[in-house]
Amino acid sequence: MNDQDTDQSTTENVKTKTILTLLLYCISGSLLTILNKLAIVAFPFINLLLVLQNGVTVILLLVNFYFCPLTSERLPPLNFTVLKIWTPIVLLFVMMLTSSLFALKYVSVPTVIVIRNLSTISVAILEYFVIGNKIDSLSIGTLFGMFFGAIVYALHDLTFSIEGYIWLCVNIIGTSLYQVYIKKVVHMPEMKDIGPISMSYYNNLISLLILFLLACIMGELKSFLLYFQSIFLPKIKSVCIVFLSCILGFALSTSAFALNKLISPTSIMVANNVNKFALIILSEMFVQSTLDLTASIATIFVLFYGWLYSQTKETFAKSLFILATIIFVVLYTALKFQRPTNTNIFSELTSIKQIHTTFLSNFTKTYIDKKNKRVA
Repeated sequence: MNDQDTDQSTTENVKTKTILTLLLYCISGSLLTILNKLAIVAFPFINLLLVLQNGVTVILLLVNFYFCPLTSERLPPLNFTVLKIWTPIVLLFVMMLTSSLFALKYVSVPTVIVIRNLSTISVAILEYFVIGNKIDSLSIGTLFGMFFGAIVYALHDLTFSIEGYIWLCVNIIGTSLYQVYIKKVVHMPEMKDIGPISMSYYNNLISLLILFLLACIMGELKSFLLYFQSIFLPKIKSVCIVFLSCILGFALSTSAFALNKLISPTSIMVANNVNKFALIILSEMFVQSTLDLTASIATIFVLFYGWLYSQTKETFAKSLFILATIIFVVLYTALKFQRPTNTNIFSELTSIKQIHTTFLSNFTKTYIDKKNKRVA
């Protein structure tokens, strides 16, 4: 085998690995959010659920490090200096996880996805003031488009809940601070020996203590001990949902870090947006249908503007932004004046189908009557 054949074989292996990792990332990301929605119903102890999920991730990462390494990265020792730097990150990590699950308790999966997408706006603002990143006019336009789309969505949210939206606001704050702070921390000299998988490991490990304390303070542990033997344990379905959510949490964590090495940030952004669309469709089909036509259109444009924000340096971005904004405004105005009531999108599609069927039935009946008259 010559060098050319070897290079071709290596390239094909990398492509295969990238495709498989991308599939794992998308599937685990979509299923985990839906399973979390089901898990908090089957196992209503959010902090303890996160203890289980993060604990399983820690155990599987340890297995990866010591028994079947999937990467050359080694687990560095955690000294006091690193712990002091890393503690705020873990606190924000816990804030993100808990607020996301508490929000899922009150609102639908599409609502969590759409509103959580607004963290792009707060991250851009924080990066401008903290890091000094400049924002061009087109980027500002896409951020305003996202914000307006989210407002339209909220006005037509069939599962609107004050508690749910408060938790989503907490999630946006936590996510924004986490993303900005971690960008600053990873470039510190003290963090040079800690790779992405080690960061995931320490995030999950240190968070266990915080989540366990929260579970004790909020009375979840006491309730769980009473609930476990009499209610939870006999329900095999509940056990399976929680177990699968733990496995998917690990799969999402490892595949996300692996993708960062295999594809570009822009490609990851595209994958995330495709994943969000898939997740919303799956949630509407299998969990609970909660979107009316206006909310569906708002969802599409919020996610689209989120993608366009990452493409503002491209030549097509400005034209695409103008076209999308015109379409969004025209559609929203038309729906605002023609459809005063909220109806579920699947109900609307069913109504359209019924109208079409009725029209065909009446047309066929009229045609047959005319034909019979001619014969007579």
